[in-house]
Amino acid sequence: MTTAPARSTDPVVSASGLTRRFGDRVAVADLDLAITAGHAFGLLGPNGAGKTTTVRLLNGLLPPTSGSVTLFGEPLTPASADRLRARVGVQTDTNLYESLSVSENLRTWGRLYGLRGAALDRRIDDVLDLLRLADRTRSLVGELSKGMRQKLSVGRAILHDPALLYLDEPTAGLDPEAAVELLDHVREMMRTSGTTVVICTHQLYGLETLCDEVGIIAGGRMAVSGPVAALIAQRWPRPELTIDVVSEGERAAAVVAGETGTTPERTGGRLRLTLPAGAQPSAVVAALVRAGVDVAAVVPTQRTVQDLYFATIDAGQAREDATEVAR
Repeated sequence: MTTAPARSTDPVVSASGLTRRFGDRVAVADLDLAITAGHAFGLLGPNGAGKTTTVRLLNGLLPPTSGSVTLFGEPLTPASADRLRARVGVQTDTNLYESLSVSENLRTWGRLYGLRGAALDRRIDDVLDLLRLADRTRSLVGELSKGMRQKLSVGRAILHDPALLYLDEPTAGLDPEAAVELLDHVREMMRTSGTTVVICTHQLYGLETLCDEVGIIAGGRMAVSGPVAALIAQRWPRPELTIDVVSEGERAAAVVAGETGTTPERTGGRLRLTLPAGAQPSAVVAALVRAGVDVAAVVPTQRTVQDLYFATIDAGQAREDATEVAR
């Protein structure tokens, strides 16, 4: 049985006041970030929000206009960048050579990572088996489907067992089975090797069980950042319920309003409400039973990363619209 490595509480990568301008356009603005070792961090945002620019800044591939980055506890500078990046894997939809075969691509990148001989051969075989590309070893990359190229780009990023792994829309182009397999492997890397993972995406499938921390970028700014459970509790601090009654939905709504002081939203025999501070779901149900209402089901609302994402993006858009109107 493989024992999981102890998790450090120190951030593997952090940023302070990170800003990048391209002429008059601000792509990333005053961004603060800290990603703890061994965790999976979801860097979420719509297309054009600044996710890719942020990753390039965090890896030293793009110099910041202002602000600083620390990687593995060391300031990221032009002098330290190459050495620190040797411990980092980055998956994007680029960096593949279409005129080379699948194995030749991995061999080229493996040598750049310092792998040689039998160790490199074994690692290439392991990665191709993992990603179910072993039967395409000699195929030219230019002949591969989009999904296969996506798998190969992930394989290139994990070939050297990086301590920090960036995945940019890793499940794009993958069928559901392949996407689940990939995310399962990422979990295994975290469990057995303590790999820290940053996933940049606007496709939220699979993040519920993988990412324990998220940051949501909108317009180049970090709107919210932190542990998922804490952010959801902050955004929706009061319990939400859906109550289904067999009949007499109008009377049931009146009973709930009398018990809680809150008028529920009603659709037929279905009531939805947010409980006020101090109110308990059990007390609401008891009041309905005392009133002779036949309760069919009581379902607490479980908020998700997807709910948090859309609520944050919608709130940001509403603020922008209000600012524009004020002008």
